[in-house]
Amino acid sequence: MKRSTYNIQQLLDEIKETIPFFKEGQIFETLKSIYPDVKVSREKKNISYKGIEFTKPLASNRKAKHFFLKEESPLKDFYKDITKGDFLQVIKVNNKKAYCINLSLKEDIREKFYKNDYVVLDYLMIANGIVKQYKRQNIKKYFVH
Repeated sequence: MKRSTYNIQQLLDEIKETIPFFKEGQIFETLKSIYPDVKVSREKKNISYKGIEFTKPLASNRKAKHFFLKEESPLKDFYKDITKGDFLQVIKVNNKKAYCINLSLKEDIREKFYKNDYVVLDYLMIANGIVKQYKRQNIKKYFVH
């Protein structure tokens, strides 16, 4: 029986690939919808759109988008694409947290309702399957109508 041998550098390289990290410009896809923290005041997290008041999602997954469409929710107007979860782009990294903007929102919606909102990601959100890093380069194909 032949034994595989690893040197220290190979082991370190293997470990590096499993440890999450954040850097500016990374793209993450939303697998589970993200809403404002319960500690956020109702006035800050709720919006009124088309005469309906609701808590705005910071990022929605594909399943939620299909529900919005099926139920004729006003939220169906918010997104450029409903075939994938929202794409979040890391704008800045601070204290092991990534501050992201939601690229999947229509520009006028982002400007009106999300202008100063960041989706804040931490490593637990990756471990818990809330988001995953999107490594393919061409996300623009999901924004064409």
